[in-house]
Amino acid sequence: MTFAKITTIGVGPVNIQIWGLLVALGMLLGLLLTLREAKKRKMNSEHFIDMFIIIFITAIIGARLAYIAQYWEMFSEDLSTVIKLNHGGLVFIGGFFLASLAIFAYTKLKKLSFWKVTDIMTPGIAIAMAIGRVGDYLIGSHIGGRTNFFLGSYYQGDLRHEPSLYLAINAFILFIFLILVKPFIKKEGLMSYIFIVWYAVTRFVLDFARAADLDALSEPRYAALTLTQWVCIGLFIIFVPLLSLKIAKAKK
Repeated sequence: MTFAKITTIGVGPVNIQIWGLLVALGMLLGLLLTLREAKKRKMNSEHFIDMFIIIFITAIIGARLAYIAQYWEMFSEDLSTVIKLNHGGLVFIGGFFLASLAIFAYTKLKKLSFWKVTDIMTPGIAIAMAIGRVGDYLIGSHIGGRTNFFLGSYYQGDLRHEPSLYLAINAFILFIFLILVKPFIKKEGLMSYIFIVWYAVTRFVLDFARAADLDALSEPRYAALTLTQWVCIGLFIIFVPLLSLKIAKAKK
């Protein structure tokens, strides 16, 4: 299909950045779902409002730092561009790790169970990811490799994959799955482990749809894999055994 970028929408005399709008809407919906679940479990909702603010800030910082590390040549000559988000982009995995560390620190400070908190938050995070990725898709972020797939879009005359669209669909499916299995999961940490393993496996596979032939527009590869794919391998090795143990214990 032929696809035109949608970077802004006009509301009267004001132009609103579509990516920022969808990221904000995704976070808001994710927060509302999380607050509803926290209320069911009789947990203080103020903690989760604080944590979503922390996630929003640290995820952007971590994602930006990871991008800068990958593309240092773009920033080394003019460090003022580091804080200009329209110069370059973000790397999700960097934001994921920094936000996770921040939430871990918060739960320790407030004497909360980290895994209980993340279990409550995972469906909200999944839907926030999905809506945010729709924003990526609409602005034409993350160009894919050549394809004949019907969901591809034309870029410079070539039909190419749409990684952002695939990631959005994947996150929506993950959200639905988490909502469906939530009533049957009683073991603390199991929801979080499912989230991590699902993300590690699907993101590893979907990253093969990203372009590797567009020089500056392609992500760096390390032994033919993106940095995110290597991180996903690490997450898989760590969390698949943990998930298996959790499931085994839950059956007893």
